[in-house]
Amino acid sequence: MLLTVLRFNFASPHGEPRTQSKLLNAALEMAQWGESHGIITVSVDEHHATGHGWSCNPIMAASMFLARTSTLIASVDCSLGPLWNPVRLAEDIALVDNMSRGRLHTTVGLGYRTVEYDAMGTDFSERGKLMDGLLERMLSVWSGAGRDAGICTGTWTRPHPPLYVGGGARATARRAARFRLPLSLADHLPDVAAYYRALCSEVGMTPLIIMPGPINRGMIYLHEDPDRAWAEFGDHILWEAVTYGEWSTDQRSLMHLPGVQTLDQVKASGRYRFLTPDQLLAEVRDAENYGPLV
Repeated sequence: MLLTVLRFNFASPHGEPRTQSKLLNAALEMAQWGESHGIITVSVDEHHATGHGWSCNPIMAASMFLARTSTLIASVDCSLGPLWNPVRLAEDIALVDNMSRGRLHTTVGLGYRTVEYDAMGTDFSERGKLMDGLLERMLSVWSGAGRDAGICTGTWTRPHPPLYVGGGARATARRAARFRLPLSLADHLPDVAAYYRALCSEVGMTPLIIMPGPINRGMIYLHEDPDRAWAEFGDHILWEAVTYGEWSTDQRSLMHLPGVQTLDQVKASGRYRFLTPDQLLAEVRDAENYGPLV
């Protein structure tokens, strides 16, 4: 089955509350429309200190979508684990898991922008240690055992809500295997995936990996006239590509376009594409392993 995803970040170059309100409400309407047309998942992420309203609380954002739908899965890709209080994050996820009856899937990652750690008063150099502590405590809270008995009254999903360890380094694979959690890779990284499988085998665990396919198909926008769409929406896409590209580090995801400056460069990258419905159908039918359709 083809995994179909609607991606939202609520970002706007205006950074103005009334614009933000329109974006949020439009996103909810789109999610409802998507559900009625067979879309499986909505995806949100987390960034801080952006100046333009980029999604700062993915658990709350996911809960908005889940409250307005009945079958959609909300995928947090990802939550910046070290910036959260582990008990609070476990409680928040449990609440949404119970409300949505298991439709929230959360990936926790380290992040890569030091300004976000500065904004939260958190030491960037301690992020690995903080992540380990976060995962250990969250799992303890959900288990209801020992010192954490009574903190969480239970979750719809057993033994706990869907939780993934995200990233792209071998350390990410080790962390996922150590906590017996699924691995969510930020790019097509078969070597890291194989390393994780080997680690899982050593501890007698069945590996579960989310990994983009070998072909980066970018983010797709459907339009009957792609040329007209580029003319109408190109400036908005260029703004996001430049903004996101400026955040790029050696830990970037497959959607970063470092150094991009022009719309022609964005078009040539293939990371953002306008296709007609017929073009998309033909592309999916001709592909052996299409990967997520975003």
